[in-house]
This record gives sequence, structure tokens and C-alpha cells, in this order.
Amino acid sequence: MKQDQAWRLRELAPAFEFFPRPDGDAHPRRIAITSGKGGVGKTTIALNLAILATKIGEKTLLIDGDVNLANIPILSDSSPSYTYVDVLRGHKTLAEIIYEYAPDLHILATGSGILELMDKAADFSDKLRYQFRQLDGIYQRIVIDTASGISSAVFSQLVQTDEILLVTIPEPSAIADAYAIVKIMTYFYPKHPISLIVNMANSEAEAKETFEKFNLITQKFLQRSLKLAGFLLFDEKVRQSTKTQTPYVLSNSNSPFGKNLQQIADKIFTASSTASDLWEERIN
Repeated sequence: MKQDQAWRLRELAPAFEFFPRPDGDAHPRRIAITSGKGGVGKTTIALNLAILATKIGEKTLLIDGDVNLANIPILSDSSPSYTYVDVLRGHKTLAEIIYEYAPDLHILATGSGILELMDKAADFSDKLRYQFRQLDGIYQRIVIDTASGISSAVFSQLVQTDEILLVTIPEPSAIADAYAIVKIMTYFYPKHPISLIVNMANSEAEAKETFEKFNLITQKFLQRSLKLAGFLLFDEKVRQSTKTQTPYVLSNSNSPFGKNLQQIADKIFTASSTASDLWEERIN
């Protein structure tokens, strides 16, 4: 790798633990939903997967990781009284800002203005880690909907998870941005589990072709093979659900999109609790 490329990658190195993961094996399993590019359905997938996690008895915390454009409260038609900003400023504890959205599903909203607090927040990272440790035994699953784009803030969230679901669509720009996520994670954390979701596909064949081409690229240039977590067919009702602020799976579970999403949930939430068993990683 050229020196200037390495320098640019180091600029994206995780700088701060946004949502610290306590040490030990008792903490809730964490999954990040990320994309690299906006507009590919990442937040919709995160919200609906979190709901499906509760259907199998996993009490779940959904974290809105976008520090500037938080969308989970909008898509879920919920209004948090306090946000993560209040925790970082020391006005509230983590337990005080988490609110119930549905039975067994709670939401942690980040709010805005977090970036300006990062320098100060680093001074009490141990306090944040202690507060997250208090969630042990309360939740079985934490789903983090990361911000869109490629930044140090996004990677600071990704590295605190047990696994990453990377969302793309069959478009060159979305695929390029998704590849950038894999490239940077591989540079810093080559064995961190990453699996791909192909969204808005016109057919199963198109979805599989997109994944196969993507995987060939990662194998050739990154010496890494990924797994296909699943695909989601394009469905106009998904857009309608975002407009009405009603999670799709609550009323359309029998549609092709709903069935595809359930298949992804089954693969993720009913698999072994060991990360290495969840996703097979091959480092060539």
C-alpha cells in the first residue's frame, strides 16, 4: 500500500469509543448496521431487525449512532425526552435517557452536537464504560444503526461491535462506498466479522450477482472473503412505511421483503453466540 494511502487510512482510525463495550463475556451481543453511503435503507433495516429480535424473546436496545442526522426517532415516530448528548454533558445517566418504544425494544437516541463534545468525552470514557456495563443482564441484543458515510466517528462505532452487517444496493457508487468500509476495517481489524446485505434488488439473481462481484473484489484486493447475510427485494411499500413512520414488519411481514428480512434475522439471531461461528472469516 502506498504511503499516502496508508496516511489517509490512519486519518480514519477510531478515535473515541462512542458506545464503550465492557470487557468480559456477559455483555449483550452487539451488531452494527452500516453502509458507507446514505439512501440504501440502512436505518430501515436496523429498526426492523431490532423489532424482529424481540420476536424471538431477545430484549433489545436500538442505538441511533448518527451524531448529526438521527433518524431512528423519526422512522419510529417516537420523541426522546433526552439524548446521548445529555449523558456526555453529565446531565443524565445512560439509564435515564433510554426509552421504551415497544415491548422488549428500547431506543437510545444520540441527538446532535456530539462531535463538539468528543474531546471532553474522552476524559470520562471509563464512566461511560461503567454505565454500559449496567446494561448487562437487561438486554440480550444491542443493534447500532451507524451514521452514513466514511469517518472516524463511524469506525469508532463499528469496532465496538461483535459483528457488522454492511448494506449496499446494486449501484456502482453504493458498492464502492461499501467496499471502502471493508477496506478500512480490514486495514485496522482484519478479522472483525463483516457480512453483506444487498438491498433494493430487482431479483434474487441480481442480488446474488452483486454479492459475488463484491466478494471477488474483496478477495482479489483485500485477500478477504465475506458472507452474504441475505438480500431484500425492492418494495415500494417500504418507502411508504418510512413516510407513515410505521416499521414495515409490523404490517407487511408476509411480503417478499418481509420474508427476506425474516430470513436475515433468523440467520443472525438464532445462530451461535460465538462471533467466529456466526460469520466464517477466511483470510487468504
